[in-house]
Amino acid sequence: MKIEDNIEGDAPSQSFPLLRRILPKKLHPFARGVRKRLIADGFRSEKPFCWTYPYTQVSTRRQDSILEKAEALVRAGTKGHFVECGVLDGGTAAILAYAARNDDRKISLFDAWEGMPEATAEDGAGSQKWVGDIVGSPKRVKSILTKVGARIDNIEIHRGWFEDTLPVSNIQEIAFLHIDCDFFSPTKLVLETFVPKVVKGGWVQIDDYTAFEGCRLAVNEFIEANPWVELTVEDVPGGAIYFRKH
Repeated sequence: MKIEDNIEGDAPSQSFPLLRRILPKKLHPFARGVRKRLIADGFRSEKPFCWTYPYTQVSTRRQDSILEKAEALVRAGTKGHFVECGVLDGGTAAILAYAARNDDRKISLFDAWEGMPEATAEDGAGSQKWVGDIVGSPKRVKSILTKVGARIDNIEIHRGWFEDTLPVSNIQEIAFLHIDCDFFSPTKLVLETFVPKVVKGGWVQIDDYTAFEGCRLAVNEFIEANPWVELTVEDVPGGAIYFRKH
């Protein structure tokens, strides 16, 4: 159940479409984990990736970018939460938590764990097949956080739709913001709510810019309204997409 980059269309095609339809949504996280373990494409033996591999669909390069930036922020003593919007099964959240395992820093995680929300016109017709899909597992999130040695007392889990949870989160400073929410409306809401709280020297990384048209449109509109943003889109398959607050 992997999402591939899709530069040309409005939404990526789905792998295993028949299986997606007949398999109960609550079993999708288990199926993703089994698929990753059986195929083992891109498996790495080094920590934390040997643990997080079955828990994330994010490309290897983007995982590396998250760890590199998060560890650099910890070394520099940059203040602020590590925040992820769109957690799914917790693989990239665990990478952030691993980077902060010896640091007294909050890790704030936002997800409804109900699948994708309703799409809008900005997402394109191809997005309709994704509505209600990509259901994650809070249980798997907690499991992988424990495996990587996360400081569980520093983990804040905000369960619900973003329009309900983001406005009441009370986060004042963000050092790293990972956006993995695919569609136009949630991406736009996260950018407008949390980027103003990113501290100087902090990073914003966006997973779906090259996969979902809605995400790409929301990011481009945000850049137009905020000319200081210098977006880097790495020109390699699965390349990281990010910008820094100066």
